Amino acid sequence: MLKFFLKKSFYDGWDNMLALAGFNGAFLAIVGVGVWLPSLSGSPALAVAGLAIAAAAGSVWWSVAAHALWRVAEFKTVRLDDVKAAFAAGWAPGLQLGAVVAATVLLASVAFPFYASIGGFLGLFASSLAFWLFVGIWLTLQYFLPLKAARGGDFSDTLKTSFLLFMDAPFFALASAIDGALCVALSPIVAFLLPGPSAAVLVSCEATRLRLHRMRWVAGRTGEGKPGRTPWPELLADDREALGERGLGDLLFPWKR
Repeated sequence: MLKFFLKKSFYDGWDNMLALAGFNGAFLAIVGVGVWLPSLSGSPALAVAGLAIAAAAGSVWWSVAAHALWRVAEFKTVRLDDVKAAFAAGWAPGLQLGAVVAATVLLASVAFPFYASIGGFLGLFASSLAFWLFVGIWLTLQYFLPLKAARGGDFSDTLKTSFLLFMDAPFFALASAIDGALCVALSPIVAFLLPGPSAAVLVSCEATRLRLHRMRWVAGRTGEGKPGRTPWPELLADDREALGERGLGDLLFPWKR
């Protein structure tokens, strides 16, 4: 399943490079304004306010990108009307997630210095425990916006489902997060336009969609005891057929497929 996840993420990103570049361009504009505006003011309060507005805009961007790119994970295309619909559906979840991320960062900035000040074995143990706790939170949050795009639902239910997806396959969640981080790390090669943060968002959508396959399979076996080994070949049969196999020529000259 991991191999299929990586392949589908790559193919979908390749087929939708223009959409990814467009979202990345919007993200760069938000970052640019967030850095530039505070520098114009000598007031620390205005600088903080400018950064807060940029952070909120970035959170909304994250959500809009997830709502739009969910269509890509579903073997569809993204058009301008889809982006407008994604904004209408995604701005509120984006602000919700932004608030959660801000609270998490604030807690981490307080917790780690405090535990470090304790020193000794107890301080090291508490710092290690806090580190893995925050890692778990971040790995859980990567599922939040794609789930919102896929299923809607209220904040608490979506957060709960995100946690269940993480707990069901923590190593897969880690692999997905690393894949997304690599997408961002490779961005300077193409002026931050590709693959970029939008590719990381697409990766989270792909990961969520695949994990939902298993969740539905488990739900369908309610009352049958322990689920056992996941029949991924069966669950992914339709996706494999839709994705197909491609060679280098198919990637470079897709119109010849």
